[in-house]
Amino acid sequence: MEALGPLQLLQEVIVGVERSRQVNYCNVASITIMALDWLLTFEMEVSLIWTAKWNTTKILYFLTRYLPFIDTSIVIYHQFGYALPVSVCKTTYQYAAFMFVFGMAFAELILTLRTWAVWEKDRRLTYALPALFAAVWISGFTIIGFYLRSTHHMASPVPQLFGCIVQDANQILASCYILLMGYDACILALMVVRGIAAFRSGGDSQFMRVVYSDGIIYYIYLFTLSFVNTIIILKLPGDYVNLMVMVERVIHSVLACRVVLHIRQQGRVQQVVRQENLFGETDRNQGHYHHQDSSVQFWTNSFK
Repeated sequence: MEALGPLQLLQEVIVGVERSRQVNYCNVASITIMALDWLLTFEMEVSLIWTAKWNTTKILYFLTRYLPFIDTSIVIYHQFGYALPVSVCKTTYQYAAFMFVFGMAFAELILTLRTWAVWEKDRRLTYALPALFAAVWISGFTIIGFYLRSTHHMASPVPQLFGCIVQDANQILASCYILLMGYDACILALMVVRGIAAFRSGGDSQFMRVVYSDGIIYYIYLFTLSFVNTIIILKLPGDYVNLMVMVERVIHSVLACRVVLHIRQQGRVQQVVRQENLFGETDRNQGHYHHQDSSVQFWTNSFK
């Protein structure tokens, strides 16, 4: 391979800088979304999460909500750090990659638990969902390991403009998003099937609409993001491999946390309604209220 001339080298640097800027724009947009959502939901979080007893849901919520603040900070350091040595570039990139997978796994676990609750903790899914979850995420971590082995880093030729440069980005990373699309498609199918059955049986309360609409719409969003990431990795130049990675990481966090908040919020609203009904005329709708009470109680117990 012939050595690049000064003009060719300059042209490659200019192209690299421009692509790096585009990736950084997406990263900054992701952080903005994350911070804005946190500010918008902070009051709900204090009321519904902070004051609740410690349990699995609360731990998963805090991991899903606050790990992205650490992960994204590391990525920004990787992308903007001044004159970073190659060793630091490699370490920060590897940390961010594995923590992104961990973070999305926590978010998907919340969404999976919601689907399990939708099916009223069906015994078949009690075994099938953990097995599917483990298979997908063990495979994901394995693929990330192979991907990181194939990548190399170099110090920025223009440290005043951007930080580390990732070289030889392997398209095997797309396999992670294909796995995630398959998993989300399975969970989406379960939500749709159960949602249709619930509405046909008369489960049209606001609480049930929140549960099913959030579940179905959120999974469509996540499936679409994974599809976009797959296309970017397979079709665009290697410089764009991380273009939408942080976006998907942040959206996973935002949507999973909103699932918990919305279910708890509606559970509290329904609790107030039930208390008011105790002092009103409920004989005519006694069976209807009893059915909704049972559904709401089941859901709020699942996400306490």
